[in-house]
Amino acid sequence: MEEELFDAIHEHADKHWWFRGRKRILFSLLDRFHPRREGAVLDLGCGVGNHLQALARYGTVHGADPSQRALAFCRQRFEGPLSEVWLPDTFPYADETFDLVVMFDVLEHIRDDAESLQRIIRSLKPGGTLALTVPALMWLWSYHDEEHHHFRRYHRRPLRHLLEASGFEVLKVSYMNSLLLPLMGAVRLLLRPKTWSARDLASGTRFPARLLEHVLSFERHLLRWFNLPLGGSLVAVCRRPKDLKLAPWLKKAGVSGQRRAVVGEGPSEKRPA
Repeated sequence: MEEELFDAIHEHADKHWWFRGRKRILFSLLDRFHPRREGAVLDLGCGVGNHLQALARYGTVHGADPSQRALAFCRQRFEGPLSEVWLPDTFPYADETFDLVVMFDVLEHIRDDAESLQRIIRSLKPGGTLALTVPALMWLWSYHDEEHHHFRRYHRRPLRHLLEASGFEVLKVSYMNSLLLPLMGAVRLLLRPKTWSARDLASGTRFPARLLEHVLSFERHLLRWFNLPLGGSLVAVCRRPKDLKLAPWLKKAGVSGQRRAVVGEGPSEKRPA
């Protein structure tokens, strides 16, 4: 992600319809699938830290992000432990450390998502929970993805297979941001390539945007009963099986000490032309 974007996110995220609506969906699912109120929690890719305090309802929270600029914003509102992390290689946590790991719109920033998930499952205690969101549907690719240094957008079945191949038991994987998908698709298609910037976050905090927040957050009630068939994002909740045995994680030969999966390290072969 462009470093200066953290300034705009820090200023507007707490009032922006997307962040507010997404948060209500995520915590509704966490309350359902991870009701425990004690243990160790990792907000992996915590950004400016707008979830850190809320996650304290599930235990002792740790924040991690590759951006020192983002971590500086975190320190303004959070007194808990913060670490610089560059998945999959630089990950300063021992195996079986956390009861809950959350990654909210993080995995798409990482080139080697498969190996990173294998690193994350080792950091979970047996029976521990991983909750994540990612952007969905490659046909929605736009300048927004370029500006945020995404490597891909996901589809539901490949995401499920990716999680299962990493050893996770998938409890739920569903599209979200479904009710607003027609509007989202129209905006992305009409405003290509560079007529809108994620820096314009202030527009999402004004009164009309509150309607979008209520429409998005309403999906938490639908997700309680069934999976949504299509949407601009995907949400997944999965668990490390209690009987899963994993060997210690080893770096691939020839990459020791390298930051192979960094936010903003450059274009990916998986990006559309």
